[in-house]
Amino acid sequence: MLRTTLYKLSFCLCLTFFFTYQATHILAKPKADNDAAKFRQIQFAAITVNGRTLTGPNSAAHRRDGRILIPVSAVARSLGDVVSVDAALRLISVRRQTGITAEFNAGLGQVRENSTLILTVSHASEIAFTPNADELLLPVEIAASLFDVSIRYDVDKNLVLVARGQIGIESEQSKDNRPIAEIYQIDYEYNLNQYSAALSQSLVLTAAGSLADGRFNFTSNSSSSSSRGISMRNATFSLERPNGQRYNAGDFGTGGNLQFISANIRGISASVPIGDVTVSGFGGRSSSGVILPEFEPLVRVRDRFSYDTNTFGVFATNNSGIIGKTRDPFTFSAGAMRFTGTGRKGNLVTGSVNYDSSRFRVQSDFGYGKFDGLRSDNTRFGGYGSALDVGGTFQILENLAFQARYTKIGENFLSPQSGVREPLDLKAAGITWSPVKWLSTSFNASTSRRPGDSTPNNKFVTAAFAVTPGAGAPRFYISHTQSSTSQVRSAAFTMLNASKDFSRLRLFLNATRIKNIGPASMNAQMGAGYAVNDKNSIEFSQGIGTRQSLGGQFDWRMSNLLNNRLSLSAGVGYNYSPSSGFAPYERLTASVNLPRQTALQVNYYQTNQGPTMLVSVRGSLFKRRESRAFLSSPASEMNSYGKVSGRVYQDVDQDGKFDPSVDKPQANVKVRVNGNRYVISDENGLYKFDSVTAGEHKVYLDLLSVRADLTLLGTAAQAAKLLPGSSSVYDFRLVRTGRISGRVWLDTNENGKFDEGEKPLADIRIVTASGRDTLSDNDGYFIIGDLPPGEHIFLLDEKTLPEKTMAGFKPVAVHAFPGRETGDISLTVIMIPAEIKRFGTTKAQF
Repeated sequence: MLRTTLYKLSFCLCLTFFFTYQATHILAKPKADNDAAKFRQIQFAAITVNGRTLTGPNSAAHRRDGRILIPVSAVARSLGDVVSVDAALRLISVRRQTGITAEFNAGLGQVRENSTLILTVSHASEIAFTPNADELLLPVEIAASLFDVSIRYDVDKNLVLVARGQIGIESEQSKDNRPIAEIYQIDYEYNLNQYSAALSQSLVLTAAGSLADGRFNFTSNSSSSSSRGISMRNATFSLERPNGQRYNAGDFGTGGNLQFISANIRGISASVPIGDVTVSGFGGRSSSGVILPEFEPLVRVRDRFSYDTNTFGVFATNNSGIIGKTRDPFTFSAGAMRFTGTGRKGNLVTGSVNYDSSRFRVQSDFGYGKFDGLRSDNTRFGGYGSALDVGGTFQILENLAFQARYTKIGENFLSPQSGVREPLDLKAAGITWSPVKWLSTSFNASTSRRPGDSTPNNKFVTAAFAVTPGAGAPRFYISHTQSSTSQVRSAAFTMLNASKDFSRLRLFLNATRIKNIGPASMNAQMGAGYAVNDKNSIEFSQGIGTRQSLGGQFDWRMSNLLNNRLSLSAGVGYNYSPSSGFAPYERLTASVNLPRQTALQVNYYQTNQGPTMLVSVRGSLFKRRESRAFLSSPASEMNSYGKVSGRVYQDVDQDGKFDPSVDKPQANVKVRVNGNRYVISDENGLYKFDSVTAGEHKVYLDLLSVRADLTLLGTAAQAAKLLPGSSSVYDFRLVRTGRISGRVWLDTNENGKFDEGEKPLADIRIVTASGRDTLSDNDGYFIIGDLPPGEHIFLLDEKTLPEKTMAGFKPVAVHAFPGRETGDISLTVIMIPAEIKRFGTTKAQF
């Protein structure tokens, strides 16, 4: 009996153990399977923000239940935004780098921007708010609106791409090793003058480029005539460096601010900044124009301009500029010069003080020295001489200004060149007044004489006024000058100009009265100009003067012909006087714009003295693209330029690099720098900017010039940082676009299928996390095109849904394929169950 009882008890224990074991494993197996399935649903992906990959803790994206989530704090830091999280209120606030504040309220499922509702979503209650803000993950469709970014998923690279505005890219930068010397531009101007029995020619050549770290300019002028062959008249070479140094060789002017040591010499000069002062020196030979009386019969006319006087000098000028917050109005200069020649000699010291303010400007020069030479009457003298020249303008009122000048150049004062700063006593003053905008008046008076001259002073008084009202009203200019000189005791000159403009017609009158020696003479010319159309105009005039003199002319002008390349002018006229009789003349002028920035102008005159022809050709023999920026920039900035180049191509295999055997270059695409400059890619997809200032720039494609079926991977604009003297390479990768289409409807039975009797929904906003959106049409259909390949998150903006409805799905990930359309995307809308309370679904007012 006991044995039987023990057997039964053992059997029960075994059964209990067996069923307990089985039950435990049966219950545990689903849990393990669920954990494994859950693990399989969690995926991790790297994140790039504006091309920069996030690293460190909490920097990866997660995929859970088909949704991609990104770490809020890590993305905000990379974007330069400030984020704050209130886990208790389930609230996320972001202050963007632009100053805009955005807020996501998970309780209401709303995203607001500066308090304006921009997006309403469902299923926000599923977001887990962690105590540690760095661990908070947010679905990309919500993060895209909260941060105002574009987010998409690259399936092939398992990479979440976050982009806002311009993407800063790393480029290949290399030092632009410029040669020791380069020519940037060579221009020319050729003139030919053919008279009835004489011919003269001139050729001007100008060149500019770089030499070492400086910029040089070269100018030469050659001429010839029937009496002599071609000869070089003058040539100048100048070099300026970024440190302010400047050097000249050849023919140039000296003196700077110091007018008493200014002269035209053939030699060399140098200017070197030393602290707040620029020191300059020069040396060479100048042309005095003085011939000793004993050699006068033996000297030809052209030899009067020979360089016969040795000239040397040095001067210093302070570098006026900004002192504190104000501009220094004073400029001081001082210098000395020595010149020696057969006609004149001298040792001179001089100084200058200039003052320039908003209302008062004055320039004063003084000089003193010992001189020896010939006076204007060929008498020799020797001794000390001084000179003073002071001139200024005082702006009394905005419309009233007073000018004055006082000059006293001593009888023994000389300059290296005859006829320049000759002995003179001058006093002059003037006033300009414009009481109203359309009326201006002026009055000037001066008196002058040569020291030691016993004749009366030369006196001049001029009064003038101009009436220039608005368009259509007559305009007048009248001036009268009264003078008294040693040659003419009393002289007068009066001039009148009047004109009247109509819509196409212009009438004019020019009249003068001249009184010198003998009776006064008067001349008047009346005429009209008429614009036939925008390319043709005519003008005719008739003149009449005293002593029965007559003159008239007629001209026809044609412009903007042959695509604005040709302009013509032809005219006839005559002059008549009783002494010379009737003299007709004809003239013809043609201006042609030729290739290579070349312009040709021909003027032909036919008079009773014979034909005259003037031909002028000017243009560029050589010009580099970067010449304009290099030559027009200040010397201190001319070496701060770099080059930007790259390639525009279709990345067929999407491997991120150009493979000539697979990828396709894109020609005729506009690439811009900062919006105002652009170049067009060539047949190999290559583009190049030769002169871009160092610093940060925006390099981007003009998308209107890109094929409609291509799009950029990333954004069109790239923030590029260029180093001085470097060459940077920025490539643009294009890929075939994809399209995604689908339908939005009210799924009343919530089976996910569009059944008979169910209603399509129009004007529903469909949003992607990559920054694209659209509205459904009357049948509920929608299409979003031009999408870069990759996975895009789709959702409905629930503030556009009908009342008491909600999205019947969580945000869905849809893959866009290059050159294909992904269709039949079902975005359902369902009725809100009665037990579910919804807030914030009212349509926002924009």
